[in-house]
Amino acid sequence: MSGLFRTLSIALLLTWPGYRLQAQQSAQLIAELDSIHRRILNTSCANQQVISNRAMNLYLSDRVGSYLADYKNLSFYKNYVTFNTRDGVFSLNHNFFQATGVDEPVRSFLVVGVKANVMNALASTFTDKPFRNELGATLKKAWIGKPKTTINNCREKNLMDTKRSSILNLLKREIENKEADFIKSIDSLKQEGLSDSTLAHIKAELSQNFYAGLRDEFSRRFASLQYLELAETARYKQITTHWTTLNAYLPFILQRYTVASSFAQVAETKKNYPFELSLIHTRFWESKKRGRLFLSFEGRIVLNNSIQSFSRETISYSQYTSLGGLDTLTLKQRAIRSLYIGDYASFLTPGAKISFVYYPAESHIGLSSSLEQNMGTYRALNWTIGIPVVLIDKAGAPSANFEFQLNYSDVTRSFLPGRKTSDRLSIGLTIAVPFSKIIY
Repeated sequence: MSGLFRTLSIALLLTWPGYRLQAQQSAQLIAELDSIHRRILNTSCANQQVISNRAMNLYLSDRVGSYLADYKNLSFYKNYVTFNTRDGVFSLNHNFFQATGVDEPVRSFLVVGVKANVMNALASTFTDKPFRNELGATLKKAWIGKPKTTINNCREKNLMDTKRSSILNLLKREIENKEADFIKSIDSLKQEGLSDSTLAHIKAELSQNFYAGLRDEFSRRFASLQYLELAETARYKQITTHWTTLNAYLPFILQRYTVASSFAQVAETKKNYPFELSLIHTRFWESKKRGRLFLSFEGRIVLNNSIQSFSRETISYSQYTSLGGLDTLTLKQRAIRSLYIGDYASFLTPGAKISFVYYPAESHIGLSSSLEQNMGTYRALNWTIGIPVVLIDKAGAPSANFEFQLNYSDVTRSFLPGRKTSDRLSIGLTIAVPFSKIIY
């Protein structure tokens, strides 16, 4: 009697509408993947699309990710950190993009992060250098153009279409086998003291989780296998895209400087809120023969001040005293260990910047350069040349980025003209590490 009752319970579960709907999801998934394949297959060679949208997201993630130096650069990773030894700035960034479809192209996303001058904080802890209070939030909104693939001939598309068909057939077989094994395991579950309704709900929940995982796993593998095929065979002539980012830095706290206009004047505390807004447009080309090129144009505005822009050196309290400073008693009472001497002012500094990054074909070492013109009170023209290096993991994806930089500040000698050329040169290193999953 109990065996008959158990059989009737399983039959009731299998005829329950929610369970039948879940069991149809594997067929729906296969139909969706097949639809993606057919859409690309039925386009002419003139269309020149050889992989799905999601596969192209993965491809761009690796190619665009070969250059990452600060929070303004584009990354398809969910999280990434950057560090610049020249200005001591560390940033931690999180991407809020969430995929909603099986073959959705990444067209825009929002990145939120935090940026801090950790080197200044460290130096101020153990030396007489003052804290600059450089800590704030970064925001980046990115809009990405539709990638365009140029192929050499129709044979390349036919080969990619055939490979995609083979990939799909293998995945279909795996999906069907996995579903059959799951249904068999569900059917073999025993009552184990559970009521019929409780068992039915447990089976329904297990089924829902199974089909959700099935959809995620095989839609990802379908995209990944196409991407790997294109990356390994390079059946294209050129791939191009472009993106625009709106970036903002919003400090959490005010910068504070202890400043005396001269040794005969009382020291004062000056405050500054160094926000920054920038708009960057980048064009990207990858050629099978010529390599990879990034070309960027940036316009920005920042609330600057005379200390940061003119790079004035601090003097210690003991130096201030020995040089006849007037305000020694107040500084001693406030435990001020260092201060700035000279006039202080805050002002807006607009700027324009053009930069490029180039990697030769099949190379992980490239060449970069940028030219930045500041305007207004601070008019320095700054030039940087660098050697970017990308390290890849076993799958060929970027795992870490480095750039060795030579910085030449104020090329036209618009301020502090007495400085020698050697005094305007500095060496820097940027480090960036993407981690967690890729958004696609």
